[in-house]
Amino acid sequence: MDVMSFTLESLTKLLKGLRRSERGAAAVEFALLIPIISAVLLGLVNYGLAMFDKMELTSATRAGAQLALLDTSDTTAIKQAVVDSTNLSLTIANVTTSQACECADGSAVTCGDPCGDGSANRYYFTVNSSYAHNLLLLGTSVTLNGSATVRTK
Repeated sequence: MDVMSFTLESLTKLLKGLRRSERGAAAVEFALLIPIISAVLLGLVNYGLAMFDKMELTSATRAGAQLALLDTSDTTAIKQAVVDSTNLSLTIANVTTSQACECADGSAVTCGDPCGDGSANRYYFTVNSSYAHNLLLLGTSVTLNGSATVRTK
């Protein structure tokens, strides 16, 4: 019976000592916080990669708009310039072009129609592009858009 009381007494002391011990607290806190920290870091990396792709898409779209300054009639060449100006997996189908006109007072008018105040039409050419950016580990994508407008006449 002496042996039994010794073990029960020592077990009680051990349990009381463990209640006051803080040796494993840092490991438990780290284990609880690591998923949160990982999620925040993954979000930051996703955001950074998306912004990089957005800048590259906008730059390529501007290259197409610069080509439109030379000749607005060859829209296929303008679209191809956008595709060739980026490392993103764009196709010509991801690029659209449009032309719009306005008068000196800012009112929209059909290109070629005279302005009411006798001023010449202002011609604007717009190049738009879109790209589906895949997010890391989430299996979803975000559509990024680039746009550039230049005055051609």
